[in-house]
Amino acid sequence: MKLRRDALAAAAEWIGFVEKTARAEPGLVATVGQLKVYPDAVNVIPGAVVASLDIRHADDRVRARAVQHILNYAVKKGGCGEERSNQAATAMNSAMVRALCAAVKASGHRVHRMVSGAGHDAMILASKIPSAMLFLRSPGGISHHPDESVQAEDVAAALAVGERFLADWRVA
Repeated sequence: MKLRRDALAAAAEWIGFVEKTARAEPGLVATVGQLKVYPDAVNVIPGAVVASLDIRHADDRVRARAVQHILNYAVKKGGCGEERSNQAATAMNSAMVRALCAAVKASGHRVHRMVSGAGHDAMILASKIPSAMLFLRSPGGISHHPDESVQAEDVAAALAVGERFLADWRVA
């Protein structure tokens, strides 16, 4: 074992470092969602691993620092990194967000503001028109999965908020 250079073992260590880095920075989300192992054989020591890394944060500077930190670690461990995409965070329209929060309150509900790390259609819309998002809770916090669901009463509440918002919203 002393002479082995197992790329998958190194990738596992790197993934642990990615997790540690993300947990240390509030609001940072990091996902290693794909691994390709070469030669991908049961009885052959992995010679190479290609891994995906998706990092998100509302502040692009924080995200860029984290990316650099993680890539530097990979190089230090004998790997390399290549940035294939760099998608800036998308801010929602502050006036529209305030109006949506007001509609939530006026409809008798508590406001829970959150940063969404997911890629939504609003990312594209926000570059063209004022945009904001209203989320419904999913029992068990399940998201982007066939078991994701919402409660009928939450849908009714969202519709009431939407009606109130549309009645009160004035484009600046």
